[in-house]
Amino acid sequence: MVILAPIVAYLTLLHTPGWAGMCSDKDGMSDEVRQAFVDKHNEYRSLVAKGKAVNGIGGFAPKAARMFKMKYDCDVEKKRHGWGENLWAISVPDYNKTKSAISATYAWFKELERYGVPAKNVLTMDVFNRGVGHYTQVVWQQSDRIGCAVKTCSKTTYAGCQYKDAGNVLNNPIYDIGNPCRKDTDCQYEILTSVLGDKVFEILFEFNSVFSSLKNAKNDKAASAEWVQVTY
Repeated sequence: MVILAPIVAYLTLLHTPGWAGMCSDKDGMSDEVRQAFVDKHNEYRSLVAKGKAVNGIGGFAPKAARMFKMKYDCDVEKKRHGWGENLWAISVPDYNKTKSAISATYAWFKELERYGVPAKNVLTMDVFNRGVGHYTQVVWQQSDRIGCAVKTCSKTTYAGCQYKDAGNVLNNPIYDIGNPCRKDTDCQYEILTSVLGDKVFEILFEFNSVFSSLKNAKNDKAASAEWVQVTY
């Protein structure tokens, strides 16, 4: 099994979360910026779940039957190691961090409309090479936690998010196709109780190539997860 992670950085709501105040504000990150990342991810994941996300090859992306609700994870933000990664950049120094969070997530999701994903919704090498790797990580069903950062280096502002569990597993479905959940009990299924087996994936990143290694470890996916709730 192979994991792919997009490396190219593309240029191109608010309630009090349970983790508010728990993460350090070191490096200029704030709960407002974190919430912006979470809100935009869940907005787009919900859009996909409802079958309302425009697909670049025509029509809309298929509905998602069991889409996890994304949550912020301070540990993922702190460690930024061993999980899936999306990167983004803009040639503006000290660009507003909240706007960076919104713009970055939008740019990643926009790959669906720009390049399209075939109806089978499986991440093959051909699909990945279309240039949709950031999008597929944003909506990867089993990724339900993120940790992000926004930094300025020289005259460029960078934004990035790490995802746990890592997505972009080659030859796997991006998400299960079907009518979306209206409540959590609609979405319980075998993979939650079997916790995906005993494998966790570690990704090693380099700018010129992508490598992956498979590592035996206990997957810590909770037996009862929150799902993107859909209202019409």
